[in-house]
Amino acid sequence: MGSSFNNNLSLGNLKQTQNSSANSSSSYAIRYPQNSKLDTLYPYYLVEKKHFLTTDYKNEQDNSDLDDIHGHHSKSSSKSSISVKPLDLHPTNVAATKVHQFLVRTFSSPTKCNHCTSLMVGLTRQGVVCEFCGFACHTVCCQKVPTICPVPIDQTKRPLGIDPTRGIGTAYEGYVKVPKMGVIKRGWVRQFVVVCDFKLFLYDISAERSALPSVNVSQVLDMRDPEFAVASVRESDVIHATKKDVPCIFRIKTSLIEGGSTCNTLMLADNETEKRKWVVALGELHRILKRNNLPNTAIFKVHEILDSSLTIVRSALSSVIVYTDQFLLGTEDGLYCINLEEYEINRIGESKKIIQMWYVEEEHILVILCGKQRHIRLLPIRALEVSDVEWIKVSDSKNCIAACTGIIRRSPVNVYAFVVALKRPTNQTQVVVYEINRNHLRHQKMCEFTVAYPVQSLQILSDIRLVIGHQSGFTAYYLQGEATTTSLIHPENQLCAFLNYSGVDAVRVIEIQCPGGIFGEYLLVFQTLAIYVDLQGRKSRDREITYPANPTHITYLDGHLLVFSETHVDIFNTQTADWVQSIGLKRAQPLGPQTNFVLTYVNDAPIVVYLANIHTKELIHIGSAEKSGSKNPRRRFSVREVNKSFKSTSDRRSKMISAPTNFNHISHMGPGDGIQNQRLLDLPTTIETADQISNQSFIIRQSSLTPHATARQMINSQNGNPQKALTIDQQRAIESEQHQAQARSPSPVSNLSSPKDSPDIKSYLPF
Repeated sequence: MGSSFNNNLSLGNLKQTQNSSANSSSSYAIRYPQNSKLDTLYPYYLVEKKHFLTTDYKNEQDNSDLDDIHGHHSKSSSKSSISVKPLDLHPTNVAATKVHQFLVRTFSSPTKCNHCTSLMVGLTRQGVVCEFCGFACHTVCCQKVPTICPVPIDQTKRPLGIDPTRGIGTAYEGYVKVPKMGVIKRGWVRQFVVVCDFKLFLYDISAERSALPSVNVSQVLDMRDPEFAVASVRESDVIHATKKDVPCIFRIKTSLIEGGSTCNTLMLADNETEKRKWVVALGELHRILKRNNLPNTAIFKVHEILDSSLTIVRSALSSVIVYTDQFLLGTEDGLYCINLEEYEINRIGESKKIIQMWYVEEEHILVILCGKQRHIRLLPIRALEVSDVEWIKVSDSKNCIAACTGIIRRSPVNVYAFVVALKRPTNQTQVVVYEINRNHLRHQKMCEFTVAYPVQSLQILSDIRLVIGHQSGFTAYYLQGEATTTSLIHPENQLCAFLNYSGVDAVRVIEIQCPGGIFGEYLLVFQTLAIYVDLQGRKSRDREITYPANPTHITYLDGHLLVFSETHVDIFNTQTADWVQSIGLKRAQPLGPQTNFVLTYVNDAPIVVYLANIHTKELIHIGSAEKSGSKNPRRRFSVREVNKSFKSTSDRRSKMISAPTNFNHISHMGPGDGIQNQRLLDLPTTIETADQISNQSFIIRQSSLTPHATARQMINSQNGNPQKALTIDQQRAIESEQHQAQARSPSPVSNLSSPKDSPDIKSYLPF
């Protein structure tokens, strides 16, 4: 790698320069060979203001991870032995040839690899530093560095630039200003920008001129994006910018929503000359990228599913795909079924907060974490078609802090279960395993136990072990036979000390498939990094997945790790640990631990988007307009509200007092001889249909009367009162209706007089 990289960088007449101006906004100057044209250069040859990392490693331990603990693991630690000084890699008084002694380090500001010149990205453990000469590089680059310490002088005189065949290296960096929170009216904030590996890394920096940027990346713009473009702006494009700033502003465009919105990032340079340098440099780099046909590693495309016109979008919390045209959306206000084929939204059940959902497709049942007290409820999937399906409450499931579903037995058939972790006093957690069956309650308690720590995640592995994530580690429990426990991190693993000291949160475990088709590795995902271990818990790879920005959520989807931050989503291939894609979704929140749906904001408006894997078949139908690539039409969904009869089923009194059944009119007892001629009301068997039938009967009864004749007048005339009597046609209509009612199947209140004349029966009806 080193030799080919040198060949690509040998065209320019390059020399090291000093920092001649403290007011210069760019740390690199572009240099070209004499009598050469710009388009003949492979990379931009850039001369760095040389500031290398040096170290003072006196009295340090040989163990790299233990050494991290003593002041090197924290990016904000002032005791770190890494400081910014001029580095002398070639001391003249070396008595004997030494070899490098690399130790893992955590840097507190953006640092470049001395071998490949790329940034060492991450929040912690970004790279290694030689204990003797201070040579800093990636963990994967340290094996390619010459073993002689210090590095020979002919291999250290290397300018910055990008290797166009691999897209590796740093090409340009400097200071710009960007709109605060993306809005020019709120002002501009200063940021440090590094163009590295065909990506733009934007780092926040304080107002102090000498302040260093933090390692947390504020925003990432990928130059491999198919819609990437850089250009100057006009005054009409930035109407809120001052007139003097307009010539210094340029815009970078990347794709966002498929066939819809794009992501536009504005940058303000110090002057018009600096702006021109940025535009020319980025444009040329993008042309080099296109010319060398570097592979497109993108995995997902973003499709808009629900826009901000629907009020339920803003309060969305969870989702699960049920059919190719339907998915469930859990919100603060309840559960909704979204039909993308019919453009309908139906509410399911009561107005309870739906926090998270798991769909066990083989058992046709949903496991739902809901309510203010975080209960677990089960819902058969037929609730999507039938409105009277009751939710099954799992007893003693209050204060559930985590849950999962999976297979707990494979012989003779797969047996599914759901596991819940319940918060208990004194930081203890009760773990309960329920088997899913086909009886009335659809579940049965299988086992339970208590752990002496707060549970952060639950997961059932393919070998039917329950993995509990807790601070700094994961513990596996065998649910069959003896309940033996195993830590997924071996005590002899050097990372043990680092994890225990840092106290990172455990997110999930990803099983890595070997070439033979079996699972031979685990990727242990923590809040600050992800590490590879073998089945015994020993470290299996030197390479780790380090996150560019502080994560807000971390999920796993289609073999890729999705790390969400405030301004973008970073996607990593879990097999290779490669960073393959960045999507500029702002304030994005995944609607589930393994779901394609994401709640995000575009122009401060909430929308629900679908992450479609471009290499696999879509799990849900998106729509012909979006597939054709045209601009997304605004969807018009019809929302079905819950009718009064359905709401009455949630009333406790309706469940305690049942409706009368098997009721038939035998004979009339009481005053009045003409009761047989009256319209008798059918009492429905179920409460749900009471309103519907009573309203229908009232309409029929009204249509049979003259405009001046009411039901009370009809009854009074039959009782001999001196009021207007019924006509012959009206009496015939009443008799025909009476015969039709008797021909129906028996009803609990068939042949019964109207509720107005029967106060005893009226109490059973919901009107």
